[in-house]
Amino acid sequence: MTFNEKIVKIKNMFEVFDNPIDKYTQIIEIGKKNKGLNDNYKNNENRIFGCTSLAWIKTFKKNNLYYIDIDSDTFIVKGLLSILQQIINGATKEEVLKIEIQDILKSIGLE
Repeated sequence: MTFNEKIVKIKNMFEVFDNPIDKYTQIIEIGKKNKGLNDNYKNNENRIFGCTSLAWIKTFKKNNLYYIDIDSDTFIVKGLLSILQQIINGATKEEVLKIEIQDILKSIGLE
């Protein structure tokens, strides 16, 4: 799946919901389905500081494509990070640098 197709897929996932509460419920469900990180990677090197919740992102590169593994102690943050993970995994450096998460959140009605 191409980078743009991933973004369209996420937008389509949220189009069915008119109520913002339903959209947040969907994000929580996405977070619940994410396997998270091994405890070895839940360290200060991978931690996102400034977030009220505990959250971690582990990045890696394979064959010039970028990937992230994510985790959080709250399902809403884990869900939001899971959306980012779906977009980034398998992306090129150029695609990652083009990501405007604010535009993605706005397009799914979560601005």
